Amino acid sequence: MLNTTGIVVGVEKDRAYVHIGRHTACENCGACHFDEKTMNMKITALNQAGAKVGDQVALSMDNVNFFRASFFLYGIPLMALLVGLFTSFYAFEKMALPMYDILSILVGIGCMAIAFLVIRSKSQSFAENPDYMSIITEVIHNDFPMANN
Repeated sequence: MLNTTGIVVGVEKDRAYVHIGRHTACENCGACHFDEKTMNMKITALNQAGAKVGDQVALSMDNVNFFRASFFLYGIPLMALLVGLFTSFYAFEKMALPMYDILSILVGIGCMAIAFLVIRSKSQSFAENPDYMSIITEVIHNDFPMANN
């Protein structure tokens, strides 16, 4: 399980909006979109602990779901790049096209860009899927000062 803590900044039905801080393991990654001033990120989590606005909460996410989401975000575009690159390299070489190596690089980058666009178009359905959400497992402190939105 991946575990962290955060402050609840909003509650809606069975979901809570939680500000979490950047961890030292994330310092140089840049994959997540943290607020530059506060170094916080607002995420949506399943509110299984009944947390209220202002509560400090413990969050967890299953490792399998985390790695599955990472594969969708990074592995599929990488595979699209490689398949586009090697397939077009072989095809362009057989067709004896001039500069087939440069063309195959461009095709690979194009395939990767298409993969990113498809993932981006499906991102809302991933965001709403409970399998890929963090879960509030407990309220740690329930009179924590309200975090900045």
